[in-house]
Parts: sequence; C-alpha cells; structure tokens
Amino acid sequence: MELRSALVGLLCFLTSAEAVILYRTGDPNENRTAPSGDLANSGWQYEGQWGGFLGTPIAPFFFISAQHIGHQGDLVYNGTTYHVVAEFNDPESDLKILQVAQPFSTFAPLYSRSDEAGKRIAEFGRGTQRGTPVTLNSVEQGWNWGAGDGAMRWGENIVSGIYPIGENNDLLFANFDANGLPNECHLSVGDSGGAAFINDNGTWKLAGINYTVDGPFYTDAAGNGAFNAALFDMRGFYQFDGTNFVQITGATPQPSALYPTRISKRLLWIARVIATPAVTHSGNLLSLTYTKFDLPPSDLAYTIEQSTDLISWTMATTTDEIVSSIGSVQTVKSTVNGGNANRLFLRLRLTRP
Repeated sequence: MELRSALVGLLCFLTSAEAVILYRTGDPNENRTAPSGDLANSGWQYEGQWGGFLGTPIAPFFFISAQHIGHQGDLVYNGTTYHVVAEFNDPESDLKILQVAQPFSTFAPLYSRSDEAGKRIAEFGRGTQRGTPVTLNSVEQGWNWGAGDGAMRWGENIVSGIYPIGENNDLLFANFDANGLPNECHLSVGDSGGAAFINDNGTWKLAGINYTVDGPFYTDAAGNGAFNAALFDMRGFYQFDGTNFVQITGATPQPSALYPTRISKRLLWIARVIATPAVTHSGNLLSLTYTKFDLPPSDLAYTIEQSTDLISWTMATTTDEIVSSIGSVQTVKSTVNGGNANRLFLRLRLTRP
C-alpha cells in the first residue's frame, strides 16, 4: 500500500464546523436529515451532540468519541443531556470512552469482524461545508474546506483498506473517488469523533471513529501555499514526508482519503472499560457482576477466575445469571460457591482468541 505522507491533517478542534463534504453537491442543506432507503438506521440515530462534535453511545453508561478533541462536557442524545462522570483515554489509539451518570436506552452495536476492507461505510460528522474549487492548470481536482455552522450531515464511502499505525492500532481508510458512491464523502475539521458504520447482515454497526485525513497539501517543493482540501485527485500538489516536500504523481487520479480509528482492533480495550466488575457476597456465595458485549466467544472471551491467595488463579465454576440484556450488551452475575474456604477472590479476565 502506498504510504500516505504524514497523517498530520488531524480533524482537530480549531473551529466549530458543519458537516461531511459531498462529491456530488456543495449545497449545505443536503444530507442533514437521517438517511433512508438502504441507508436507513445506518447510525444517524446513535449520534449525540458532544460540544461541537459527536459522540456515540455503545453501552448503557458509556459513549465513545475521539481523544484528540479533548473534553467537550456533557452529551446531548435524543434531546436528553447525559452528565459525564468519568473518561477513559485509550493508551494505544485516539479513542476516548466517557461514562455518564444515567443510562442510555439505546446504543450502537460494535463491528467486531476484521473484514472491513471493501465494505460500504455510512459516515457522520460536523465538519465544514464544501468550499471553493481547487484547480491545477485550470483542471478541477477537489474543493477547499469551507465554512461551518455546527449541523450534522451524513455521507458514504467504501473502505479501501487498513492503515496500521501501531502494533495494536489500525485506521480504516476510504478514498474520495470521483467515480464513487451516490453520496461519496470526505471529512474535514470538525468531523472528529463522528462515526463510521458498516452493515453486518442487515444491522449497521459502529466500525470506526473519525480521526484524520490526508493533508495538508502544498503548491511547490519549498512548502509554499499550504492548504487543506477534499481532493479527488492529489496529483501535482506536494505533501511533506517528514523531510522533504514531495510531489504526488501517478498515471491515474490519486484521491485523498479519510481515516477513522478501527473499532475491531481496539475491541478488547473497549470491553475492559465498560465491564466495570463489582463483587458481592451472601454466606459462602461470592458473586461478580459485570457488563459484557453479546459477541461470539471467538470475538471476545469472558472468564471468571478464582484464588485464595491472590497468587495462584484457576478458572472458576460459576452459576451465571443474565441480570439485564439491552441491545448488544448484557449485565451478567456470576456466582461461585466458596465452600469452606476462609477467603476467596474473584477476577474477570477478557481475552480475544
């Protein structure tokens, strides 16, 4: 895969902004209500207003967004304000999970498969409008980032592939093709924290959180004329490779891309954050209650282990009760009979086979 020059075009919090950029039109009123047809229920219903950005509920007391946009206060979701009480920054990616005081009644299921490449994504954000055309030698090659007004818009694209940026962190990337989908879209400043959804056998699931884009671009090898834009052809412009300003070339158009953080790669960390295990006891019965994603064991394995000395641990024999089940999330109470043990400790182990 061609290395995209330095992912420095972060969708950061420099300004309030309006929406994803569409290829087919620059009309700022387009795609500002929930999509219909085969894109119905594709994620719009799961997006909450988090300051000037978006956050996506993923469990009864948790929503997810982008770490680099900082803290944006409370989340407004379906007209209700949810008060943030804790936040968790992923040490290996740009993801941030926030815990709220009152439970969400609905939240997005997660895409756990590793087959995102080639799949269609529904994109949501609050980035800028499509700005003025970008031309080179009188040929239009894309559009500058324009003005913003804070509204949300949706678009669509195809995942072109996976961009690894660490041992335990990947980005999805989707090219802004001139011959793309009817609502082919790109991202700009302000779209950070918005979501990318993939249809999994009829159910749209959260597959990525908007992180960055290709850019900035330059007009010469000296680094002059810096600009940010949604380009369906980057040829003729320059990007900084960390040392030099290198011209983008090729026999065919070279579209710029958008890059959401890949949810499936960080599924284990996400599951650990929302688990919040709590221990109770009654007589010689010791119980551990935790929250889990209702996913196949091949995606995530939840195991209760026990110890009498906090040194040696073995798998516990448990009696399990599903306390509640909402959407793709369950609250489970696992009980162990301690018998005649003077002391007993339980812990929850999460693994990804």
